[in-house]
Amino acid sequence: MSGVQDELVVRPDFRAGLVVLVVLAVAGAVIVAAILIGDAPAVFALIVGGLFTGLIPLAAGALLSSRITLTAHEIVVQGLFGRKRRPRSHVAEAVRASIIAPRGGAGESLFLLDAQRALFFRVQGGLYERDDLTRLVDALGVPCGGPDGPVSAKKFAETYPGLVSWVEQHPYRIAFAVAGVVCAAATAVALVSLATAS
Repeated sequence: MSGVQDELVVRPDFRAGLVVLVVLAVAGAVIVAAILIGDAPAVFALIVGGLFTGLIPLAAGALLSSRITLTAHEIVVQGLFGRKRRPRSHVAEAVRASIIAPRGGAGESLFLLDAQRALFFRVQGGLYERDDLTRLVDALGVPCGGPDGPVSAKKFAETYPGLVSWVEQHPYRIAFAVAGVVCAAATAVALVSLATAS
């Protein structure tokens, strides 16, 4: 993080982002290799390889372009696909929460709220160092609250309605729906393969 005169700029933690990029690259290579070594059709290797080949540049772009800039008059959140500018004076409250992910880990988020407690901005804390988020909240000079420990998105939504999406509150339903679609697609491919083989 760097401060220049009245401007505070918070950038993602480059080391954590680099780890994510390396993990994506290794995971993609391992999955493609497993597909090619196994009995699966080579087209699956192309699909998975293409997916990871697209994800890695997107993740790198997000790491390099993302930043939060706080000036005397506005807060600007820059992402890979755009920039959101809002008057700084509209931020009335901050909420920090470690929301438990389906696999058991917890990811911190910083929610900036307006005077009606509506969501103004959400900052995914996994990209930023905790100290940088603390400096941002301190620079805003607004009350900051949140749960004492990690909570599920559903439990968080009971206390802070409207801050997390329905999808985030019901991760298992989404996972089962995705798994169902993947199984249906795999069954369709297998049936087509059997039909054309005979």
